[in-house]
Amino acid sequence: MSEYVEARYAKLVLREARLAEEDVASKLINELLRDLKSFQDLDSARVQAVTSIRQLSLSLDRPQSLHAREWEAADQAAEAWCRNALL
Repeated sequence: MSEYVEARYAKLVLREARLAEEDVASKLINELLRDLKSFQDLDSARVQAVTSIRQLSLSLDRPQSLHAREWEAADQAAEAWCRNALL
């Protein structure tokens, strides 16, 4: 999968997960992380996006947390990854 396609996939899953119920969102994010693990690349934008998505996943495991900051960080990192993949 090309870097751009992988980054767009991450953005789409994040968008769907954000609209879903929390338990479904958690499953979607965890599946996304499994998918991204199969593509090992050291691109700094990718690493930042995966790190932010992992933080979101950990946040979703804490039911009393608001998660807004983690969602925003993951969204921004995925967007930066998409832009970087086009360069």
